[in-house]
Amino acid sequence: MAAPTVIGRYEIVAELGRGAMGSVFKALDPLVGRTVALKTIHSAALEGEHSEEYRARFYREATACGVLAHPAIVPVFDVGEHEGAPFLVMEYVEGRTLADALKKGERFTLDRVCEIGQQLAEALGYAHRQGVIHRDIKPANILLTSRQVYGSERPRITDFGIAKLAASEITTTGQLLGTPSFMPPEQFTGAPIDGRADLFSLGVILYALATGDQPFPGETVTAVSYKIVYTEPVPPTKLNPSIPAGLEAVILKCLAKNPAGRYQTGDELAQDLATLRANPNATSLLATAPAAPASDPNATLAAAPGSISHPSALTQATAVQSSAKAAKRPSKPAKPVALVAAVLLAVAAAGAGGWYLLRLHHPKPVPPQQQATTTPAPKPAATAPLPVVQGTVLPEHEPAAPAKPAAAKPAAVAPKTPTPAANPTAVVPKTPTPAAIPTPPPAAKPAAPAFDPHKLDANTNSKFKIELSHLPIRLPLTVEMNNTVYLRFVTGDATNLDNLFVPPGIQTFRVTVMSGGQQMASNAVSSEFKAKKRKTLKIEVRNQSSVPAGSASPLSPGAQIFIALSSPLL
Repeated sequence: MAAPTVIGRYEIVAELGRGAMGSVFKALDPLVGRTVALKTIHSAALEGEHSEEYRARFYREATACGVLAHPAIVPVFDVGEHEGAPFLVMEYVEGRTLADALKKGERFTLDRVCEIGQQLAEALGYAHRQGVIHRDIKPANILLTSRQVYGSERPRITDFGIAKLAASEITTTGQLLGTPSFMPPEQFTGAPIDGRADLFSLGVILYALATGDQPFPGETVTAVSYKIVYTEPVPPTKLNPSIPAGLEAVILKCLAKNPAGRYQTGDELAQDLATLRANPNATSLLATAPAAPASDPNATLAAAPGSISHPSALTQATAVQSSAKAAKRPSKPAKPVALVAAVLLAVAAAGAGGWYLLRLHHPKPVPPQQQATTTPAPKPAATAPLPVVQGTVLPEHEPAAPAKPAAAKPAAVAPKTPTPAANPTAVVPKTPTPAAIPTPPPAAKPAAPAFDPHKLDANTNSKFKIELSHLPIRLPLTVEMNNTVYLRFVTGDATNLDNLFVPPGIQTFRVTVMSGGQQMASNAVSSEFKAKKRKTLKIEVRNQSSVPAGSASPLSPGAQIFIALSSPLL
């Protein structure tokens, strides 16, 4: 179908994109001579039983965005209808989307991650104060302004197409709005939605920017939703050890299952990210402070009339808070002996209660060899069922079983050393010296590769690619997988690094380099690999300076090898 040449008074220049619900055009407003972005709804979307709802939602977008005036939000100029189809006119932004940058594998410095997050958090905090919730924050809805046109590359939020005003709710009951990979648990369970849902989605973006991977990867909506509602993400530092502890705390707080455990406003999140930009090692962050109560007036609650609240997580949090309050109540002074007994009983009870809660809320991990046939544990009755899709969904990363503490051995009483006799030839027995810190054995060299990574079956193994960044030529590298050689090559040779394969399962990679007769090792990264799915291992050199003339090594003395695993975002 050919694109229209005119919509309303606007002259169509080009079609920028087409989705399931509508199209976006680059157009010219002849009235003021301004280039704009014009969004329409496909006529097919207005013919079903929900046609009136779609139309009303579209006009609600104009109403919601019309009240927003923030440098990080794309403004709306006009709204109208053309041949029975509504359209929306927005500012045309020269640049690209954040999704485009991530798909190309672009890496962002940690300061840039904090900067982008801070600007988006400030914009969301402003929108929430106006009563507007976006509900679909994702990289495709974040534009990065062109540095050549605007002088800097700043993020700007667009497409409030499913935003809703706090005062209204016309969405059909049970309808799922948003993009699964970036949706918070409450959007799957049907619990009330407020501004903290957008902050969860922003946390998913920060995780992806900092690690290059998704916090809740999955092949289906059911797999993704199960992980978002029930499993914790891999800590960001496991995928990128260079992430400061403060930034990891900020990201994980955004991703809290219970909205009460997240940042309560975008301004709070922006404040912590600004602090980290000024001091990456800062510890005085809101991320480490107790969460604000869920009744915070700035939380922009937008509960739908008649919507069902799912209090499983909230009830648990309330129970814990009640227990904490009860523990803080003052008690009458006790006699010394009674006090000691009470303390011992309290410790024993706390240990038993803590063990019971851990057993109750953290089921025993499924052994790897049983994962293929084991179904997930039954979900709490108070939680709404997830979308039904045939197949078994298992958590991607099972928690490791805690190591059993070694039993304390009673201190051995050293036997008395007999007094040496006058006989000069007598041998005095030596008292054995306890080894407080045993000397670790030398690291074993990785075994030879057990398979050719180029020749594994493409139907049963994961696709794999190795990318090199800032590596000098003639540098010998060894890629290890689970402490076993995966691939050896020399930079600049003819080794094919694009068409590799990795067996399915959780694999750990590390890279070693021989430089000047000495071995240099990278950080280690882990991820789960699945058949027919692609991941990329990026190897780069950091802190590389000029190499002294005549040096036998292509790397400078302060250089570091850094690796990261990434996979395409949904």
